Amino acid sequence: MSIKIGFTLGMVMAAISPVYAQTSDEPVQTVITALDSPFVDHPLSAGSEQDVSSSEHKALRAPAPALSSVQVYAVYSSLKGGWQAVPTNTFTLSGYAGGTLRIAVLEVGYGGNRIGWLNGGQTSPYQVNPVCVVNGRYTESCPAGYIVSGWMAYFNADNMSSVAFRYQSTSTNFPNRTLSTSLNIQ
Repeated sequence: MSIKIGFTLGMVMAAISPVYAQTSDEPVQTVITALDSPFVDHPLSAGSEQDVSSSEHKALRAPAPALSSVQVYAVYSSLKGGWQAVPTNTFTLSGYAGGTLRIAVLEVGYGGNRIGWLNGGQTSPYQVNPVCVVNGRYTESCPAGYIVSGWMAYFNADNMSSVAFRYQSTSTNFPNRTLSTSLNIQ
């Protein structure tokens, strides 16, 4: 009997409750398009880092690795046809700005308080993915049981004709240092 009363009461409330419909004047919320990982076309050797699976270690609880580096890893440009790796010590890229423009920053170690600046305006990454070391290379496709060794943070600079990008992240543990990187995109 109580189920029948509850069902009936629910139907009555649904019938008299106001219903919301989007009017034609309201702007449709924009969505950030998901892109393939820049590691797909531009793999990066993990250097001295080893493949690390949690099953290979006895202690499953240990401090996360301190933030050891941040770098603009790749830039996605619709004008260039996809992700382009950014060589180390590059300060300026030309012919990239305008259209779809995304910036991927690789953090090695554990950082937090991620802040980016696009032409002086502060912004947060629209997406942050874990990065693992598998077969000696960094990947965002972390298999079950592998330990996260860093993060890839993505920023949206769509339709900007010129971009002065700066990024910083602070290590979540000792020595709690703040690392930064920058890139000009034209």
